[in-house]
Amino acid sequence: MNILEAKLNLLISKVENLKKENLEMKPTLHRTQEEVLLLKAKINEATIKIENLLAQIPDSSI
Repeated sequence: MNILEAKLNLLISKVENLKKENLEMKPTLHRTQEEVLLLKAKINEATIKIENLLAQIPDSSI
């Protein structure tokens, strides 16, 4: 019975540690997700600008 109790205590300890680690990582995850959205918006803006510039280049039939 002592072995089972020790294993359960170890499992509980590991679960608690993982919960704590998860809570510590959540703010970083949210900041990273916001950064990804911002970068995607910047890429879209750059794509539009490049497409507009390419549309201004006259076709050459050499």
